[in-house]
Amino acid sequence: MEGLRDIKSVVEIHEYSFFIFLSLIIATLLLVWIFYYFYKNRRKRRKKPTKRELALKRLKEIDFDDTKSAIYTFSVDGDLFVDATNQTEFQEIEKLLQKYKYQKETSTLDKKVKEMMIEFIRGLK
Repeated sequence: MEGLRDIKSVVEIHEYSFFIFLSLIIATLLLVWIFYYFYKNRRKRRKKPTKRELALKRLKEIDFDDTKSAIYTFSVDGDLFVDATNQTEFQEIEKLLQKYKYQKETSTLDKKVKEMMIEFIRGLK
């Protein structure tokens, strides 16, 4: 036994692999959370307005000084909002607007018709 001199005492080896593994897990979870957060918010920002939302915006911005444009905008966009509760009101307004349609030159809208159109637009959601 005297001849075995190359055996040395126990030396402590510093092992950092657990901390590296733990930091990789935390970094991965953090990246996944960041990607999820941006993906979720991107979908909210890119939400396109529906046809009804666009039509309501156009109806609320009608210029009643331009009679022909106002009539056709109301006819096309107002039709999207017709349901059982306001169907008769819309049809009544359409009948009154028939005399302004399909003419080269149109006169200004009657106050009664204009007020009916405004009230119909106010009642929309």
